[in-house]
Amino acid sequence: MTLLTVSRLCKAFGGVIAAHDVTFTVASGELVALIGPNGAGKSTTFNMVGGQLAPDSGTVTLDGFDITGLASHAIWRRGASRTFQIAQAFVSMTAAENIQIALQSHARQTFNLWKTAHVLHRDEAIAILQSVGLAGSADRQVGTLAYGDVKRVELAIALAGSPKLLLMDEPTAGMARNERTELMRLVGNLAREREVGVLFTEHDMDAVFGHATRILLLVRGELIAQGTPAEIRSNLLVQQMYLGTGSIPKTAMAASARDAG
Repeated sequence: MTLLTVSRLCKAFGGVIAAHDVTFTVASGELVALIGPNGAGKSTTFNMVGGQLAPDSGTVTLDGFDITGLASHAIWRRGASRTFQIAQAFVSMTAAENIQIALQSHARQTFNLWKTAHVLHRDEAIAILQSVGLAGSADRQVGTLAYGDVKRVELAIALAGSPKLLLMDEPTAGMARNERTELMRLVGNLAREREVGVLFTEHDMDAVFGHATRILLLVRGELIAQGTPAEIRSNLLVQQMYLGTGSIPKTAMAASARDAG
């Protein structure tokens, strides 16, 4: 089922066109990677979908509802959660308390937020941490966790609102290779199990070609190609304009085939 529809999005900053007629969809359970060289318009497009930027023209529809130009918190209320390139969490609080605050906010229980962080929604928070493999670290301060685990906490925070769509900005940035693989495998499993659509930006081509269902390539603000990892890998235009030789690691393609199966 189509969850997110982005239609003819345009954005310019002065005389610089950052996005021009960008059109794509994301389905439930699908991992869609948005890639491109520096200055391609990835962040602009991503931020227009997430509500950090208002488009000059075009539309963004989430689960049949027009979210074009809405503020990020309003889009979150509509079912789109976001993670960031640099993990965002309260490092002086425990992993469970971070999730509990997110659950309180989603339930609009914002009275005495800090005082009740360790009390309300405890069981639900533990269950969410279990889903990302961190139940054993529930009572550890986030500042004491390895960075890969902090990224998992951030993912758990995003899941606290039972989102329909996950927007992930370079989810594997700053992580070790094995951590990157495990996180993307986890995201893929959660997306399929919960029928959540995932749109992510990423510079690590192993993460992209090893785990994305579809890939979108932006160049100079225009979407020049989209397709499965195999289709993008064999696209001559993509090879010339972005991938150079088109030599994507065989291990990444093998991982993509495994995950798809």
